[in-house]
Amino acid sequence: MTGGQIAALIFALLLLLPGGCFLFFGFGLMGESHMGDVAAMMLLFGILILGLMVFLFWVAFRKRPPAAGTGGGAA
Repeated sequence: MTGGQIAALIFALLLLLPGGCFLFFGFGLMGESHMGDVAAMMLLFGILILGLMVFLFWVAFRKRPPAAGTGGGAA
């Protein structure tokens, strides 16, 4: 793994807690009639944070193409 992939993995793991909390409390507040707008915003922020987390996991675990000139062909 490269340094950028390790950094992406660390940031993705750090975003897991706040994104999950926003979703959990957003769903919890959906039943309250006077907190509907707050619940919708919390759900939106939770989805955005978890979407960023998924992107960072993709960056951390994607396969990089081999560098040019390192092919296994015979010369």
